[in-house]
Amino acid sequence: MEQRKCLIAGLPESGKSTYLGALWNTINFHKEKEQMKLKAAPNNPPDNVEQLMALSTRWVNVEDMDRTSSDVPDSISFNLTNGKEEFALEVPDFRGESIRQIITRNQPKSFDEWIETGDTLLYMISDVSAGVFADDYQEDENEGSAGSDEMPDFEIKNMTPAALNMLILRYFSERCRFRKVVICLTAWDEVIKNCGKINPAAYLMEQSPALYNFIEFHFPNLVTYFGLSAQGEKYEYEPTGQDGNEQKKVTAECKRRLQEKTRNGTRAFAVADKDENYDITLPIAALFE
Repeated sequence: MEQRKCLIAGLPESGKSTYLGALWNTINFHKEKEQMKLKAAPNNPPDNVEQLMALSTRWVNVEDMDRTSSDVPDSISFNLTNGKEEFALEVPDFRGESIRQIITRNQPKSFDEWIETGDTLLYMISDVSAGVFADDYQEDENEGSAGSDEMPDFEIKNMTPAALNMLILRYFSERCRFRKVVICLTAWDEVIKNCGKINPAAYLMEQSPALYNFIEFHFPNLVTYFGLSAQGEKYEYEPTGQDGNEQKKVTAECKRRLQEKTRNGTRAFAVADKDENYDITLPIAALFE
């Protein structure tokens, strides 16, 4: 059995938990979809199936993923098959917050130990914005220049998504010799809504050329790009009270619509070129090619 140690990573809210929930449901409960590249192997179920089932249940029920920022560095093991061969996929369970801690070099030691042995990377990006900078605008002649030479204190929250992702990917490139890298641009349903059908690599190059060129330079001839929508669409929520402390609740109509798509197998989708494909195993399958 061929084995892959795959790091599925991304900043907080990049969609990792949603994808794992959708993926587990798809490979186990939609086996009638013969066109899927990969399915769950009939033997050797993962040790921590309860965790995957919990994510799958929340996805099916159209609920937000309730994940804490604390790390439980246990691995999730998938045994997959393409009908001819079986593949063992080992994925570490590190939260997005730990990925972001790479910026300040405060990530868990167990994280560094794992990535040094990882051989494939599936990196998820939900926001490719390069941000807006002060020198993008001409200074108003009436504005004073006092304090303009002062350097503001460094804060991660002020960094652009593109800059954050570049720093994290550079860290990975320095410590891992990946055999294959897959970049998933998530919330792709929103991209289609705003931009129409577009190739994911072309979209990234257009929206954030620095990030695109950074990826191509640091992972030459290793990268495949996908657009990915694990939710199917952006959730719609019931209005909250004035204090805003109530737990967010997805509207009944949104839940009905997405649950119907779930039953039909037409909810989550991946895009390799321009057209949607409801086989969301494609990004994982690309790691074995």
